[in-house]
Amino acid sequence: MTPARIVKGVIELGSEITALQIAYAIKEPGEQLMQPTDEQRAIIESRHFGPSLIIAGAGSGKTETISQRVLWLIANGVVTPDQILGLTFTRKAAGELSTRIRKRLIKLRAANLIPISVGSDLPLDIAVNVATYHSYAGRILSEHGIRMGIDTDGDPLGEAAAWQLAYRIVNNFSEVESEIFHKPDYIVEAVMALSGELGEHNRSVDEIR
Repeated sequence: MTPARIVKGVIELGSEITALQIAYAIKEPGEQLMQPTDEQRAIIESRHFGPSLIIAGAGSGKTETISQRVLWLIANGVVTPDQILGLTFTRKAAGELSTRIRKRLIKLRAANLIPISVGSDLPLDIAVNVATYHSYAGRILSEHGIRMGIDTDGDPLGEAAAWQLAYRIVNNFSEVESEIFHKPDYIVEAVMALSGELGEHNRSVDEIR
């Protein structure tokens, strides 16, 4: 099969590589075929390329569906691997997803299902960027912090470090405007919740006051 060329998000009718073809291409000899369900195929092969939300329970194959969606987008020339950004909460999950996608892209390349760039006969670089939210935020800070006047040597606070900082402040302040009846843990939780809300709504403490 002749590999497709990148066509800027347009899949020509009759030229689409299906999720089932991809499943066969990444199947190891002697391994059971990971055939997508009808629900998974609807997600994997969706021609809606805007923001989407997938709601599914534990163990329903969300990670598998997402990785297959990435393969389908790349195989059909909708995006290139360097245009993929995968974000998750833990380093373990990020490592597993990154490894899964890269191994399968290698198999797709071997099956001649990876597109080649327009004007080039060389195969695409199959490196895909998968990281945790925290590490990706740190990368953005180090690369672009100077544009916002932020010290690029800094590092974003993780949830645990932020909680420890709040706990230290709550337990060491000397003056308050009103009497406090709550335990330190309760106050710290309230401070963390308020901090999260401020960040979500892009508001400062002075604005809230």
